[in-house]
Amino acid sequence: MALVIPPAPPQSIDAVRAALPNLANSPAMTNVAPRMAATLTADAAASLSPTLSYRVYTLGLSDLVSDTGNLSAASSTIWRHSFDSDGEIVTADVLVDQTGAGYTFAALSSNPSASEVQSTINALNQDPQIAEASYEVSLLQVPALAVRAVWLHEPSGKSADLLVPISPVRSELTAGQRYQIMQFTGALKEAAAAILANDDPNKGSA
Repeated sequence: MALVIPPAPPQSIDAVRAALPNLANSPAMTNVAPRMAATLTADAAASLSPTLSYRVYTLGLSDLVSDTGNLSAASSTIWRHSFDSDGEIVTADVLVDQTGAGYTFAALSSNPSASEVQSTINALNQDPQIAEASYEVSLLQVPALAVRAVWLHEPSGKSADLLVPISPVRSELTAGQRYQIMQFTGALKEAAAAILANDDPNKGSA
């Protein structure tokens, strides 16, 4: 069975299509996505379709330190859409409000990690061992550690979830290697705890 990539809500894609024409001639878009900026018109934006869309989950340092192996504290407030503009991979982030009904365009990026995410998902999709389970695909990020990983979640629990770090990655992890949740969080807990201890406002007090 191929990887399951949950379909993006149409409202999320519509939010991107509505925002892009206003950015077309802006210096910001020219710097971030020059090829897209050069060809983008209102009509073109209205018909844009992402090559890949996925949820982005975020895990804070304190949640990482206390995680018990299920990543239950990871929150998802972003849909990320990838567009291929003449070989230029551009991603657009859309924020989802707490009700799950409001979608707001947030950011445009051409960070190299976007193509790494896409390549990693494509490679995993071709792996016969991965195909034995029914994994849902999303991206997990730990912003304070600059860590991103493709998250393969098996809803039935019949197979262990897997996390595959995306390059560039911290020395505690290896890009492209598959980790179960406890392995992944265990590798990062010491670094997370050190940052939390350094930020403790009571540090050094009597």
